[in-house]
Amino acid sequence: MDQGYYRYAAIAGDRIVFVCEDDLWWVPLGGGNAIRLTATPGLCSTPRISPDGKQIAFIANDEGHPELYVIPAEGGSPRRLSYLGGTLAAACTWSADGREIFFVSNPNAWYARETRGFAMPPEGGAPRELQLGHMKSVFPGPGNAMVIGRNETDPARWKRYRGGTSGEVWIDREGNGEFKKLALPDGNTVWPMWIGDRIYFLADHEGIGNIYSVTVE
Repeated sequence: MDQGYYRYAAIAGDRIVFVCEDDLWWVPLGGGNAIRLTATPGLCSTPRISPDGKQIAFIANDEGHPELYVIPAEGGSPRRLSYLGGTLAAACTWSADGREIFFVSNPNAWYARETRGFAMPPEGGAPRELQLGHMKSVFPGPGNAMVIGRNETDPARWKRYRGGTSGEVWIDREGNGEFKKLALPDGNTVWPMWIGDRIYFLADHEGIGNIYSVTVE
């Protein structure tokens, strides 16, 4: 596979999972032939590989609404987990122990972009709402700490946008439910991830989108 529009790359171990032609594919980290994982009528997006590398969580709209699915990393039949009935959703990450998948959706929202955070086990069951209000992405830190992204998810659609709904990063350092907005350069800051002692994110304050990081203080 040498041509295509590749999106939503996720990496774990020696494997890269990505989206092309609205389906999931994987390829070895060192390169080689890409293997197709799904061939469904809907659109797949935001794949996230489990900590043990055995499962992939993703969003698909095979049955109408965008909902959370899982599929074995080696391939197989996708299994639908959520039934929220929203019109917008994104998979965000797995908990460190692999017991929950964090995602956002907009069920019962007055505004389509007003997504909220949820978590649910890969075995299925009732989603647990995080009760943290509007967010576009969420990533747990050590203990109960957490970082969330608000307003935006894709700076490619809002190049150099500086309006009132520019992306923001909010962090709960102590895990006590008290979030503070990170003081970052003026730009569209999205998809924060808590890795080690740093917060990584995408931003375009220097003109084009790039990956940046700041220390957790």
